[in-house]
Amino acid sequence: MMYTKHYKNLRLYGYPVFAVFLYLILILLNSDESNIQGWKFYTIIDFITEGVFCLIFTIVLFETGLGLSQMLNKKSVWKKNTMPRFIFQLLLQIVIVSILVVLFFTIDLPQKYGYDDLLLRRALIFGIIFSILVTTGLTAEQLLLKWNESKLEAVENKKQALQAELNALKLQLDPHFLFNNLSTLTSLIEENQVTAVQYVTNLSAVYRYLLSYRNKNIVVLKTELDFIKEYLFLYQIRYGSSITIYIADNSDLLNKYIPPLTLQLLIENAIKHNSFSITAPLIIRISYEDQWIIVKNNKAPKFTKEPGEGIGLAHIDHSYKVLGAIPPEVYDLEDSFEVKIPLLNN
Repeated sequence: MMYTKHYKNLRLYGYPVFAVFLYLILILLNSDESNIQGWKFYTIIDFITEGVFCLIFTIVLFETGLGLSQMLNKKSVWKKNTMPRFIFQLLLQIVIVSILVVLFFTIDLPQKYGYDDLLLRRALIFGIIFSILVTTGLTAEQLLLKWNESKLEAVENKKQALQAELNALKLQLDPHFLFNNLSTLTSLIEENQVTAVQYVTNLSAVYRYLLSYRNKNIVVLKTELDFIKEYLFLYQIRYGSSITIYIADNSDLLNKYIPPLTLQLLIENAIKHNSFSITAPLIIRISYEDQWIIVKNNKAPKFTKEPGEGIGLAHIDHSYKVLGAIPPEVYDLEDSFEVKIPLLNN
């Protein structure tokens, strides 16, 4: 994780630039009379050699920090304890850099370089200062990575929780649906076998749709509307003219997407929570407005509330949350109930 692409750029461009910067600092610090006199005997090779020394020192500083970070990242105990890790990594880097600097100054170099005890102390001080900077930067990066991972994990956990709730809601679809349809089918078989065959065909199509799309998060609107027509056939056979459905035609929006069962749940809610009869029918209208599909029904609430009230709307709301889309808009008025559902692109 630590050795990402920006470290390649650091090695390729950052190390040479930092080495030049370090060399200029050392020149300014060593610009006394004796060193200036010593530079008179320098050749281009000598300046290049000192530049290489600075480059090696730069590589030691940064690579030590990167190596220690990579090593500590493999230990879970250091991932959790940020401050102890920072102190341990800093002290370890200072020790390693100091040992390497001391070993370097044991090399017998030409007198004109002026590599004396004063320069050794300055190199050690530089090593400590830049070890602090490198360790601080790497620790800050690690904290940022942990923070980003925590955010991603929180988002993923929230999404999984919403998906789990959505799946649970899918399992709470009206359990009486099958029982009521089988009862209706029994009566049809005795009275009208042709209609009974159509009823069985539509009932099987409804359950085929439920099984096919229960684990999907979106479906083409045209597919959902075809399902709704088969679904409404069952209710219209059962209730006759007590329920009237109007579905507007808009071919421009049929290729949009919608969470599966959205329209079915709204229609089921309207039927479940309202009283209706031939003289006072339940009227459900499905229409469009810009990039929205609207399901609206007149209201005649039952005196006793049906069990599971609110599950359908909760299911739809969770569906849109899982998709990260604009939520539906609900308008619960005195004489009507309207839900505006945003249509989605794939």
